[in-house]
Amino acid sequence: MGDLTENSNSSIQLDDVIRKIQDASLADTLFDHDFQEEVAKVLRVTCQLKSDLLIAEDQGDKVKQRRLEAVIPGLEVAACAVHKKPNRALVRDIRRDTEFVLRQIESPFWGRANNFFKTFLYSTETHTKVVVGLFGALPVHLITPIILVVLLGGATEWLKAHGVVAPRPTTPTPSASTSSQKAPENGPKQPEPAPSALASPQKASENVLKRLTEDEFSETVAFLIMSAMAGATGSVVSIMLRLDQYQNQKYRETLLPVFVGAFKPAIGAFLGIFVFALISSTLLPITVSKDESKPVNRWLAFMAIAFVVGFSERFANDLISQAEQIVPGKNPPGKSLSSSEDELIAHSEHKPKDTN
Repeated sequence: MGDLTENSNSSIQLDDVIRKIQDASLADTLFDHDFQEEVAKVLRVTCQLKSDLLIAEDQGDKVKQRRLEAVIPGLEVAACAVHKKPNRALVRDIRRDTEFVLRQIESPFWGRANNFFKTFLYSTETHTKVVVGLFGALPVHLITPIILVVLLGGATEWLKAHGVVAPRPTTPTPSASTSSQKAPENGPKQPEPAPSALASPQKASENVLKRLTEDEFSETVAFLIMSAMAGATGSVVSIMLRLDQYQNQKYRETLLPVFVGAFKPAIGAFLGIFVFALISSTLLPITVSKDESKPVNRWLAFMAIAFVVGFSERFANDLISQAEQIVPGKNPPGKSLSSSEDELIAHSEHKPKDTN
């Protein structure tokens, strides 16, 4: 009999919480959109708690009932915070604590995992999430160049087989060339080759020169991979030097900082490849001279440019704007490449805003 009375008291308490929330929603006080969403979530959690209590009562699970009843006082405080003096932060924290308990009771294993994720999402600072995303995706960024080398190595053989890339010319051995050119002393003279026979190898060599040689293709692939790695490195250095600027509270409780940290090196790599293609194709009035005496200077020049492009998105915006002027078409004035990373940086005109 005492258990039935206690269970009925718990149901009465939850009904009272629901009634207070309903009265607050019907009052003349106007809540903003965010607070209305929070009130709706509290109401949903309260109804879910009441349903779980009834199920535990039917199953006779006393331990589950005690654990569910332990969160009812917190919901009563939340209902008072909604009914009398709206306090969104208090209501939000109580609602989250109640959700944590419900998840862990309904599914102990997945509930703990979900609670761990929610704790990271709600409690971790924005700049910490950026670093977590960066180092979480670091193995992928490190293994990608190796995969590209293997794939492009196979592509070289395929292009050679289809005649797109000319293979390296084979030089005859000295013994073979000497024996073929040496004529017998007392024998008859060899007839001179016809003019057509002389012209055909020359024409074939001209056709080979028009194709991309294997050395040129390998050098271009090496430049592309090096530019991608330099651009990604510039992005990583940019993130580490700007950690103190990721303070926008608007994105503190979202996963956007994690995605920025994970994908910014990839963006820097693609920008490095793009800038290398622009400069090599002479679309921009920027040239990197090929010094035969010091070929390493060309490598260092492209590495430095790709690093700067990955480090500074403003420099990438300038290069892309110059490329847009070359491509036919009219672009709206004053528009430039926007960065999702800039949204994470706190500005004076941005007001902190809590999200769920």
